[in-house]
Amino acid sequence: MDILAAPQGLVADLITPIRSDASIDGHGLARLLERVSPNAQALLLASPHTGEGKNLGLDQRVELLEKSLVVIRGRIPIFAWISQDTEEKTKKTLLAMKKVLEKRKYIGQVFWADTPLYFHSNRGLPAYYESICSLVDNPIILYNDTKLIEGLEKPFKRNNIRTAILKELTFLKNIVGLIFLGSIDRAHDYHRACRRRPNFRIYDGDEAHFLQHPSMSGTVSIGASLAPIAWQKITQSSLQLTDDKKKYPNYLQQVWESGYYLRNLKDIYHRMPVAIVKEILSDIGIIETPLCTFPTKDVEESKRQAIELMVHHGDYPQKR
Repeated sequence: MDILAAPQGLVADLITPIRSDASIDGHGLARLLERVSPNAQALLLASPHTGEGKNLGLDQRVELLEKSLVVIRGRIPIFAWISQDTEEKTKKTLLAMKKVLEKRKYIGQVFWADTPLYFHSNRGLPAYYESICSLVDNPIILYNDTKLIEGLEKPFKRNNIRTAILKELTFLKNIVGLIFLGSIDRAHDYHRACRRRPNFRIYDGDEAHFLQHPSMSGTVSIGASLAPIAWQKITQSSLQLTDDKKKYPNYLQQVWESGYYLRNLKDIYHRMPVAIVKEILSDIGIIETPLCTFPTKDVEESKRQAIELMVHHGDYPQKR
């Protein structure tokens, strides 16, 4: 079976809309997917921070994937974060999600996103993924997040995938990309380690870094839920994936304005991004409730500032 190449461009890191009974807000999810998907190259579900994946139970993750598949219907690739705090739980999650695809006979592109250091040390990682690749056909996107690992109660010795280990992992054809959060030097090392795989994607998991120094694979963005068109414009321009500049004399001015807008918007929501984004999406009428799986602080002033900016740039529609 041929392995899918990972998409290049904007990966929208979606919040998980949750009802008060802890179930997934299906209608809100559908509205969010319809808002974002026309302007993204892929959607990331249940990510550890934005998607609150580290706080979601198996049933919630399965429900989230099922309801997303119903809406997307193969129109855009889906990245689904599968990691749990043990190897056994992670494998159980992976197989449960695989079963969802099989039950629905889903033919769209689905990639499993996995943070190996969340439950496994660098030692023996290639052998571990060999066993995982024998269980599933869908390609795998690695997720390297130093802060996530540092925050564990009992973190492993290293909080990054070792460069030599990543190089070994590129020999497994099912592993097709990496979402990276960490130092610039580490990012450069990773790019060198993956040179033998020209289509191996290394996505920038830090929006601010991408806006300053865009990678050639794309970025993972929570802000895409608030300003999907602007994020699409800046990403496509940075990766030179569009010929719009040939069509519009003021193209460069539009790109500059989009970048300025996105930086200012990020400066507002960076303090508590999930809570603020959920509050805004709830205010718009996209999701039912801004409920989070973790304690939140008052974000009313941040929400007000963000909405004011979004109104100015046409990203705040009338309530439904």
